[in-house]
Amino acid sequence: MKIKRFFIEYFTMNKMQQSGTIVLLCLIIIVALLPRFVAFYKSNRHQPDFAKFDSIMASYEPMPAESYAQQPKKVAVAPDSIFTFDPNTATYDDFLCLGLSERISANIVKYRKSGGTFKTPADFSKIYGITDSVYAALLPYIKITTAAKPASKTKRATASKSAKPETKKSRYQPAELPVVELNTADSAQLDALRGIGPVLAKRIITYREMLGGFHTVEQLREIRNLSAETYADLYIQFTIDSSKIRKIDLNNFEYKELKRHPYMPVAQLNSIMNYRRLMGRFKSVDELLKHKLVDTLTYQKISPYLEAN
Repeated sequence: MKIKRFFIEYFTMNKMQQSGTIVLLCLIIIVALLPRFVAFYKSNRHQPDFAKFDSIMASYEPMPAESYAQQPKKVAVAPDSIFTFDPNTATYDDFLCLGLSERISANIVKYRKSGGTFKTPADFSKIYGITDSVYAALLPYIKITTAAKPASKTKRATASKSAKPETKKSRYQPAELPVVELNTADSAQLDALRGIGPVLAKRIITYREMLGGFHTVEQLREIRNLSAETYADLYIQFTIDSSKIRKIDLNNFEYKELKRHPYMPVAQLNSIMNYRRLMGRFKSVDELLKHKLVDTLTYQKISPYLEAN
């Protein structure tokens, strides 16, 4: 009885209390829903007028072509503009027609004037500004038929004797330049060459160890702070003994060993590791390209350092 009396006394409402309770509930519902109505109203109010935008764009006059002259040009190779070319003989205009920028075309011509030559298509990819995608597009059309060779020491010596005396002395007498084997030269031999000091000699040896040896003299251009002028001086002072290259066996190498090589991207190294784990031994290095474990550019760079025993 006490419980029943408790509920009657505390939970029984008269008509005025019931009306007040209903009004309070309505106010709570209105306050709770008010932000949603305000947000909906604002979104409809600020809805963009696309018809007005279209009319403005229709009356817009495009900027004259001349105003784009100062805009930076992107290097793009249009498929219809590509033709077979020899990078050793192609002209500045030829490179422009191939889709290369004025800066890259000038770099190629400047490189040739400084004494540089393209012996393999891979050499063309080392020109500053040539990206992997541009090189991949041009690679099938690169046909090297001629390569400028430095004049022999005898010819240079004869020419120097017959030439008229100059007011200034030449930078050096080509006939007197020493020639060393790049894969076996020590720091003292390198330091003795014109254009190489102790710092650059150390960098050459360090990079040689990372590579496992040089297979072309052109790889010197990959060394940090080696200028085009210094490279042109050094080109005729080196010979290459490819038998000195330290090769990596595809069937027995460890992951860390090949990962340290400058020419091996990690993603493609993982593909090689997965292939070897699933398929077994490699029969030849060519399988890397055949099974698309590496791209063409990577294959050209890394293949001289690999073997399959």
